[in-house]
Amino acid sequence: MHQTKKKKAAVFCTVLLTGALCFGCTGSNAADTISLNDGKILYNGNAITAESSQAVYSSSFIEFHEDVALEYKDTANTVIHITKGGIYQISGEATDTQIRVNAPDEEVTLVLSGVNVTCNTAPAILIENAADSQTAGEAGVTIALANDTSNIITASHVAEYVDDNGVEIDYDGAISSKVSLKIEGDGTLKVIGDKEGIESQLHLTFNGGSIEVSSADDPINASEDGVSAITINDGIINCFVPYGEEGDGIDSNGYIYINGGSVLAQSHSDSMDSGLDADLGIVINGGIVCATGNMYEEISEESTQGHAQFYFAEKQKGGVPLVVTDEKGNYVLAYTPVSDYTILEFSLPSMVDGTTYHLYSGGTISGTITNGIYTEVESYEGGTQMGHRGLMQGGRRPDFGGQMPEGFDPSNTELPQNMKPSVNKEQPQRPNDQRPQKEGGKTPQRPEGFTPGNFSLDNLPEGFGGFGERFDANIPLTADFVIDSENRVYVGIAVME
Repeated sequence: MHQTKKKKAAVFCTVLLTGALCFGCTGSNAADTISLNDGKILYNGNAITAESSQAVYSSSFIEFHEDVALEYKDTANTVIHITKGGIYQISGEATDTQIRVNAPDEEVTLVLSGVNVTCNTAPAILIENAADSQTAGEAGVTIALANDTSNIITASHVAEYVDDNGVEIDYDGAISSKVSLKIEGDGTLKVIGDKEGIESQLHLTFNGGSIEVSSADDPINASEDGVSAITINDGIINCFVPYGEEGDGIDSNGYIYINGGSVLAQSHSDSMDSGLDADLGIVINGGIVCATGNMYEEISEESTQGHAQFYFAEKQKGGVPLVVTDEKGNYVLAYTPVSDYTILEFSLPSMVDGTTYHLYSGGTISGTITNGIYTEVESYEGGTQMGHRGLMQGGRRPDFGGQMPEGFDPSNTELPQNMKPSVNKEQPQRPNDQRPQKEGGKTPQRPEGFTPGNFSLDNLPEGFGGFGERFDANIPLTADFVIDSENRVYVGIAVME
């Protein structure tokens, strides 16, 4: 059944941080300037020095680790070292260049003001050391996106370094930090990584900006087991995994807190990963959230905003528009996923108990689009209405019947009550004298018999029961999705006949 919608409606409105950044000439808020150019780098208007005693200096470094691609084995990167706290406004374009921060116990702000940096053998922005309160939502290092500027960071993956204690550390992201990192501002940032995109080995916080991250593994990752928290307070974030073999959209080895902004999180098309993946809990208190993937992740009961999960009977193709309307035909969500997916999870400020939604796939959307999301829909034509065949019992995680496939990681089961995050309690902190190192990425093993690219709810390997068995194909499809606290997970979603 084809539907034509012509009602003009604002899908949502996101207020980004618009405060002006101070680039004064004097005083503690003055910004030092770093101008990038492949032929010449300027620091405060003068040629950068190679003297390591200076607050900012440059060196040349060749990455020798085994992950360097053969074509770049002899590439010498220009490394811009920042060794003192302060505000650094960076502009310009450079290739085979890395910005590296090592300013122990000092706060550092990197203001990206029209930056295009490529580093083919290591992270393009690497934060080894700086101030860190080690409290979720706080950070001693800030990446500020200057108003009305576009910034691009393209970088390779694993770089191996030895810290001051002789411990070898792997940095996996195009932007990679050992300490907590905060991103804010009113500019745009595009990050492209051949492993992870933006990675912190402690906490990550987003307070603004229009941010697109694509990678060959987790686009956004916080990696300290049982401690890390990714907090999203504002901004428009669109992350997806178009390369490689696997990857969650946003992955935390601790918690994910979404309090505002707009979030599109898409896992790899062919892997058993999720749009949102957190070991200890996903808490949604605000914002527009749309996550697609092939693995179910439960949203915590601590969330104060309504949410829903849709299980499709067959894998849905990326590149096909997806539209959600309320019962009056107003558009509440409209975008075109990049990746294929089987599960859709979404949350809206307007999602209150008893709200009825309708789901459409395909067709043509016209309107205003920002970072992959339609902020206003002027018309929608040719869409096909989707229906469901019932609810998962209680809106809970599927029942695996006690038969988990060999090698499957069961860490995503429902948390015990005493482990669930609370929005009112103090978030986890790491003692100042303990800095456990990352021991590789958290990658669930595929069950035996799983074939990438051929995943749907109906072809799961033997022993992986629960998903496809939750609906009867003989049950008529229903177009109304009525969302409330007891009815959140709809299954068997297919085209209405």
